[in-house]
Amino acid sequence: MNLRHTQTVTTHRSLYGRAFRVSVAITLLTAVAAAQTAFSQSSNDAMSLLLDQNRQLQAEIQALRGQLDEQGFEIKKLQRDSLNRYTDVDQRLSDLEVAAPQTAPPATAQRAQGRTSAVNQASSQSSQSSQSSQPSQPSPNASTRPSLQPAVLSEQQLYQMAYDSVINSHFERSIAEFDQYLGQYPEGRFVTNAHYWKGQAYLYLERFEEARSAYEIILEQYADSSKLPDAMYGLGLAYQGMGNIQRARQMLTDIKRRFPNTGVANLADTRLLSL
Repeated sequence: MNLRHTQTVTTHRSLYGRAFRVSVAITLLTAVAAAQTAFSQSSNDAMSLLLDQNRQLQAEIQALRGQLDEQGFEIKKLQRDSLNRYTDVDQRLSDLEVAAPQTAPPATAQRAQGRTSAVNQASSQSSQSSQSSQPSQPSPNASTRPSLQPAVLSEQQLYQMAYDSVINSHFERSIAEFDQYLGQYPEGRFVTNAHYWKGQAYLYLERFEEARSAYEIILEQYADSSKLPDAMYGLGLAYQGMGNIQRARQMLTDIKRRFPNTGVANLADTRLLSL
């Protein structure tokens, strides 16, 4: 009886010890699993935060690039306007210099005319003798820029020439060059860009109807192009220039909806505030 009791107690203690060890192992495993879960969650949160910050930085960079492009064109336009004003002032001064001798007294005018005739006659005789002894020289004011020669210029060269023209504010010339490029390479690599920059040239010449037509070609025929958002923004500006504020608002709002968190969307948002 005592032996059986002793065996029972020993068995009970053994089972209790096993149960205790199992309980401790389960507790340890639970703690390890909880720690792993917490670490994984912390890592996921940190990664999500980094990704969000990266996306925000990319959006800010795109916005800055868009603003730089727009300001660059505004600077070019201001330079062109300044040059036009300078040319106008210079022309007026030339007109005044030409008109000034006509108001001189008659005797003075006759003496000046006589001296001028003598000088012109001597100059004419000297010019004739020099022309007969020397070969003709090209005019120093002749343009050194290559003419439009489709048989000589490659696709990239022809496009680059037109692009350089629009960047340097030679808008009329760039339009002709882009038309030539599009006529020679209707399926070329730079067709979408050519339509876009042609629209930009028209926009800065304030020929808004023609700018609208250029941008709409991209929307209708090249909707999968990376230039689509920029073309939509240009189209919005063209509508604004045409006085169609409702369509301009609609186009700029559509940019924000279709291309959120991009540089062109930020430009559209800024432009909407001014409408």
